[in-house]
Amino acid sequence: MLTNSKSGFTIVEILVVLIIMSLIMVFAIGRGRVTGTDLKVQTEVLKSQLRHAQSRAMNDNNPWGIQTDNTGGTYWLFRFDGSFNQIRLPGEDGLTVNLAADGMSITPGIYSFDPRGIPHFDSNPAATEPSAADLPSPGQQITVSDGSGNYIILVTRKTGFIQ
Repeated sequence: MLTNSKSGFTIVEILVVLIIMSLIMVFAIGRGRVTGTDLKVQTEVLKSQLRHAQSRAMNDNNPWGIQTDNTGGTYWLFRFDGSFNQIRLPGEDGLTVNLAADGMSITPGIYSFDPRGIPHFDSNPAATEPSAADLPSPGQQITVSDGSGNYIILVTRKTGFIQ
């Protein structure tokens, strides 16, 4: 004889539990940090800002570039017309970009471009030609690091190509 048992789950109860589990999984995966994503994004931002400095130099008779502090934890855009004038980078709130707040840094230095868009890495951007010691062959290497990984930006010596 068949009896109508009240044990077990209905299809509606199973669907509700599956929907709740799916929502929890979506939030858990969405909030998980993908290692290296912030570092890669900051590297691409810095490349864009270097290209901006290069473009500004090509539209001016003065060198433009990016300069860091001694640790590479902060950097800023500058125009050199006898002195270093800080200029706000597009999309930034202040005159400096603080990488240290996110646990990142870049190779400390001055990364400047002359009016032809060619790298001009001399410590004195007003010099007409940087010395061979100031432009290592085959180009300038900028490392963006977060302690656990790093990305390298290369600025080609004679063309200013940023990769």
